[in-house]
Amino acid sequence: MNGPILLFGLPRSGTTWIGKLFDSHPDTLYRHEPDSVYRLAMPLFPEISEAGRYRQEIEDYVIALPGMQAAKIAGKQPLFPKNYHSSLALTAYRAGVTFAKFSSRVFPAMPLPYRPTGVGYEHLRVVWKSIESLGRQGLCVEVLPDAQAVHILRHPCGYVASVLRGEAASRFVDRTPSSEDYGIFEMLLATAPAGNRGLMLADFKKLTSEERLAWRWVLTHEKVLADTQHSNRVLRVRYEDVCASPLTETRRMFEFTGLTWQPPTEAFISASTRQSQGDYYSVFKNPEVSAQRWRSELTSEVVDRVLKILKGSEMQQFYDSELTATQQITGS
Repeated sequence: MNGPILLFGLPRSGTTWIGKLFDSHPDTLYRHEPDSVYRLAMPLFPEISEAGRYRQEIEDYVIALPGMQAAKIAGKQPLFPKNYHSSLALTAYRAGVTFAKFSSRVFPAMPLPYRPTGVGYEHLRVVWKSIESLGRQGLCVEVLPDAQAVHILRHPCGYVASVLRGEAASRFVDRTPSSEDYGIFEMLLATAPAGNRGLMLADFKKLTSEERLAWRWVLTHEKVLADTQHSNRVLRVRYEDVCASPLTETRRMFEFTGLTWQPPTEAFISASTRQSQGDYYSVFKNPEVSAQRWRSELTSEVVDRVLKILKGSEMQQFYDSELTATQQITGS
């Protein structure tokens, strides 16, 4: 098996659409958020210095990815033709996903009766898409010398607005609001970016939900940046850029990860960007509308509070021009 491709980002950051851009390539085997089903034992925010301790766990996990058969992991739609299976196999695969989706109403853990694994195909690239392991990306790159990684960013205001919208509509399985997941905040407080600021859990509890989400965004991405900034195997990609120029940015991601450009990807980009609206989790919707929706959802006061947390952080460099433009508009 060739080196895996790691697509890691925070929830509500466009990771599923970007994951499907990679899945559209005929040589990839896509696994959708496997670590949200089969949990890794290692911490969510491990130190790079502990790479030796967790090397075997990560190596074993990547080896196991092709064989995972949970519908949520191996059956995320749409499904694409691949060079490693026939059209008949694709038909069986699609039928199996439909069956598993219907059966999951009664049996939530229903496995797929058939799913391709790509075993024996020499050009196979496994794509691991995760919203669970972003804080582990640096360590994963450290212990997987053949891996290429994409660190997916979304404007913090876009992240905050999308999370709040999903929670208001009860779209998440976890009923604890992300801004009140103090277990995550305690883990983040143990990282160097938080430690350098002298932040305490009591400080977070005094903030608004939007401010806590903004801090979660900043501290998580700063952790990844600190762990990977000197690696030439990590590409940082802004969701907004992919939305504005999907062909150009997808070509850039493919070139970085060693994938050739293929017509099915171009066709999927065209199909997935036509609709003006789409379901909350859909990959078929106007991406530019999705990327900029926060501008009409968040009040100027909330935007100011989020940008105040972004300003001065290591992550400001990725949104510096937008930060200046937004502050000019809001007058802050």
